[in-house]
Amino acid sequence: GATAAYAEDKKPGTTEVTEVIVTAQKRAESLQKVPMSIQALDATKLQQLNVTQFNDYVKYLPSVSFQSEGPNSAQVFIRGVASGENGNHSGPLPTVGVYLDEQPITTIGGTLDAHVYDMERVEVLAGPQGTLYGASSEAGTIRFITKKPTHTFSAGVDLQGNTVHGDGGYVGEGFVNLPVTDKIAVRLVGWAEHDAGYIDNVLGSRTFATSGDTI
Repeated sequence: GATAAYAEDKKPGTTEVTEVIVTAQKRAESLQKVPMSIQALDATKLQQLNVTQFNDYVKYLPSVSFQSEGPNSAQVFIRGVASGENGNHSGPLPTVGVYLDEQPITTIGGTLDAHVYDMERVEVLAGPQGTLYGASSEAGTIRFITKKPTHTFSAGVDLQGNTVHGDGGYVGEGFVNLPVTDKIAVRLVGWAEHDAGYIDNVLGSRTFATSGDTI
């Protein structure tokens, strides 16, 4: 089934339903009119759920499961369909395609953990999607749709701080939308993130016995 929209209670006895527009079929249309199984988290819902990364949004998608070995190394499955992915480039390809707008970012042996900020929505298309999305979409497709430039100036900054075992972490995010001319606009997005924790990832060194060199 399709997740059509979400309801917001405005006052007792009344309910307002917000229409969600998706581009799953390469054109903008109401989610209720798309003849396929699709789930969508729009910009408002992503902000309400504080979604910033893969582990955040995937838990709200009942048809999606994954097996992770660390950052950017998750294997994603939709409806439990798998091709025996083994991370070998000569082996089977993933069964779930991943797209950033119209650009495929599907990888073998891991899903690119796109930072979810200033996103219009996240779409999940369950079932074979080969007609519109090509290879590696036999089980489904995950799409990240970014917000597009507008002809109105806008900007925003989001900051977050946290600690784990006394070690500090942070997330800094920001965007600016600049109208250049009546027909041209630019939207710039940037972020920096540091995971808190008591294990530091530091550069190692190796000394070669034959030459004594250290790198």
